[in-house]
Amino acid sequence: MVIMHVKKTEDLQFLYETSVNNSVDDVFTDVLFVWNSIITLRRLIDSVEALAAHGPAKHPQNQGLDEYDESPPPRGQYYKSDPTGRRTGEAPEPRLAEVLFRQCAEARKLTNCKEQVERKEFMTRARITEAMDHMRGAITIAYPEGLPEWDDARTGLDGEFEADSRIAEMLEPSEATMWFAGKQFMKGQKLSDTVGKNEKTKIVVKLQKSGAGAPVREPVVDEKTQKEMMAFYFKKQEEMKKLEEEADDAYLDSAWANPKAMKAALQGTGDIGWKAGGRRMF
Repeated sequence: MVIMHVKKTEDLQFLYETSVNNSVDDVFTDVLFVWNSIITLRRLIDSVEALAAHGPAKHPQNQGLDEYDESPPPRGQYYKSDPTGRRTGEAPEPRLAEVLFRQCAEARKLTNCKEQVERKEFMTRARITEAMDHMRGAITIAYPEGLPEWDDARTGLDGEFEADSRIAEMLEPSEATMWFAGKQFMKGQKLSDTVGKNEKTKIVVKLQKSGAGAPVREPVVDEKTQKEMMAFYFKKQEEMKKLEEEADDAYLDSAWANPKAMKAALQGTGDIGWKAGGRRMF
């Protein structure tokens, strides 16, 4: 099977397994689904954690810090003011909040892209869908009566969020292209038309907006190796500077640079020092 390493940054990457005989259309659809779902799931985690800590969202017209509310409503037993002013502060009871937090922690493990790649775990539509279903189930357990229609923990389950930097990397199918080694995968073809017929292949794939041209190629060395190399050369440079600062003839003080060292050793006087009042042996 062909292993596709779909990568944008260290924080947004995943491994996908497929076959060279599959169509570009099917692979592209699946890869883009996983790509967008990772971003969506991360955004949903933020919303659900806020839900567990500070309760449902306020109506957009009523958002604001609770301490400035002139006529605050009665507070529940587990009230915890939301510092952003977006949520009511009526958190669920600790047992139910723990259910939400635990599911968010599991989802974070799945969306820890760097760790998933290092462990060589493939990302699939099934894994993403299962994580979303678990999040939906946790919300239903904590709020069986449902959430307000404006709560982003509810709308996020359908992949609908207000535009912000957290979902900026999402791509629309009609506006996305898929690339390998500077070559675009063309719809209507098979993967083999671009990557060859060898099933035992690993390739780095890039997703790009249409019209943006070919993406920048991967660097020869990864970021970690580059940092290690820079640290090594910096240390080497500092050592060279230190050597240059020393006197050029500093080595003359060393025992091995004494031109009479051999004669003294043969005569047995090499380890003799002198001091006032007599001879001293070392």
